[in-house]
Amino acid sequence: MRRLPALFAALFLLAGCAGPGYFEAIPPSSADQAVLYLYRPQADNPGRQPLRLSYPDVLVDEQSVGTLPFNSYRRIELPAGRHAIRITGLTRQAKWEPRDIKQNFSLAPGEIKYMKLDVRFNLSEMTLGSLGPSYLIHLRPMRADDAVYEIRETQPLNP
Repeated sequence: MRRLPALFAALFLLAGCAGPGYFEAIPPSSADQAVLYLYRPQADNPGRQPLRLSYPDVLVDEQSVGTLPFNSYRRIELPAGRHAIRITGLTRQAKWEPRDIKQNFSLAPGEIKYMKLDVRFNLSEMTLGSLGPSYLIHLRPMRADDAVYEIRETQPLNP
């Protein structure tokens, strides 16, 4: 009987952990800087997640800022101005077979921008007779109002 209250307390604490995650954007460290949040959430397709064990290296202005594993996000502080981002599997750090994705983007001083690496199965090309999976992979700029709800379900990566 003495263990019953402890069991209920443990279950109550575990139930609290099952809720949605928390995310709050951290502003840039100075007025002339900006922040890019790059994230890779779970795909919304049912069942197995595409490229779950694969991860690209992220290059900003051709400098690696680290890899982006499945279901994670990375905060990247940059000087305001124009930048180029490349999602690649062509570095030693990466474990990623898809072709590179390149985009240019601009950051205003003090701005916080969100980009989503959207990886999902291309179900329209995957038929019963197909030899392997087909993927749709896009790097999408996201509105802050939408991004924060997706990022909170992912895990932060250290710089």
